[in-house]
Amino acid sequence: MEGLSKLGIDLWSILIYILNTGLLLLVLTYVLYKPILKFLDERRAQIKSSVEEAQNLKVELDKKSAEVEAATEKAETELKKEMENLRKFTEEQRAKLTAEMEKARGDMLAKAEEDINRRKGEILKDTEVETLELIKKIVLYVVQNKVPAEVIEDSIKSAWSTARKAEFKKD
Repeated sequence: MEGLSKLGIDLWSILIYILNTGLLLLVLTYVLYKPILKFLDERRAQIKSSVEEAQNLKVELDKKSAEVEAATEKAETELKKEMENLRKFTEEQRAKLTAEMEKARGDMLAKAEEDINRRKGEILKDTEVETLELIKKIVLYVVQNKVPAEVIEDSIKSAWSTARKAEFKKD
């Protein structure tokens, strides 16, 4: 022991250091180490429950995603059916309207043709009347100014005799 004293090491000091260190460890264990371990255990449990909750939420999210996807596909299918029905309806309506337009067009063409024929008859009548009037004026002019009186007398006599013969043949 004296050798230790010569080195400057006191056994009582070492013992006090060991007791102080043990006491310090004991105090730190109760004051610091156990609360830290307790906090770490609580934190570990909280993290574990959070991970489990996240996994449960993920499972629920997958289920909801599958449901939404199924609903989306169903809605798309219904929308496609509606679009097809709408296209068919549109085609039917277009066919109906086309038929109605063709009928109206035919009616209009028939009416126009009828109007044209009526107007053509009126124009022919008017033209015939105007032509006969013009011919009458020309013949009167020629007869009055260009034909000698003897020719007129001969024409009247021959027309008279032809008319009389025709009159007698009737009787």
